[in-house]
Amino acid sequence: MNYLSKAVFILIFSTMGFAAYAMNDSISVDSINKQKITSDAIRFVDGVAYTVSSPIRWKGSDWLKVGAVLGGTALLTTLDKPNRNFWQDRNSKVWDGIERAGFHYGKPYAAFIMTGGFYLTGLVIKNEWARETGLMLGAAYLTSGALQTLMKTAVGRARPATDVGPWAFDPFSPEAGYHSFPSGHMQIATVSALVLGHRVKSPLLKALFYSTAGVTLVSRMYSDSHWLSDMAFGGAISWFCTKAIVRRMEESKYRNPFKKQNQITWTVTPARRGIGLVGVF
Repeated sequence: MNYLSKAVFILIFSTMGFAAYAMNDSISVDSINKQKITSDAIRFVDGVAYTVSSPIRWKGSDWLKVGAVLGGTALLTTLDKPNRNFWQDRNSKVWDGIERAGFHYGKPYAAFIMTGGFYLTGLVIKNEWARETGLMLGAAYLTSGALQTLMKTAVGRARPATDVGPWAFDPFSPEAGYHSFPSGHMQIATVSALVLGHRVKSPLLKALFYSTAGVTLVSRMYSDSHWLSDMAFGGAISWFCTKAIVRRMEESKYRNPFKKQNQITWTVTPARRGIGLVGVF
């Protein structure tokens, strides 16, 4: 599939997938490979479980990365106030337009449209690239989103707009004003950028998709909804989850991850000069 075709999928089918599927009454149930859907569902569950359980398999280098993220986020908190002051001085229709675009790109409905659009389009027109992309997006949104949702409630950090400063916390508060860390918009936007960037080979398209996360980054700080450190940590969560999901999905593409692999059964048999050890697959 060439680069132009992939760009068309991302720019058109990601937003039209649900409508195209619903309007196509002539497509029968038999036209969709039920076995493939079942396999995809199994791989989806496996990918989510693999990612959630990843910490038990991490090695020293992985924990160093986690430490670097935590340390880097802590350092960024020293820039939270100056960064907020910078964005409060910005005010124009151009920035307003960027804010709206980034806001919608990071909303949960954008994640549903992207996942459903790619996956359903891939099923309907039998395009593996689109179907696999939707599968990766959905699993990455789910894992990173669950972690982000739990953290922002448990941490209870005040949003900039509350005007109580970056060090005000009210854990488990029901108030949205205390759900600042980490950023949910940045979590969704980063997953979209990373998966789409990974699924294309063109450097130009990669740069385009990666830059979309930057739009949401600017949007949420311009609207005084998040601190800089909120955005950085939200992006980091998505980076870890997406990398794990993509790796697992690519490994399980042509096999059932829950099916036991063939094992060698060893038996001892008589031989001319003693005994022999025979392995049976």
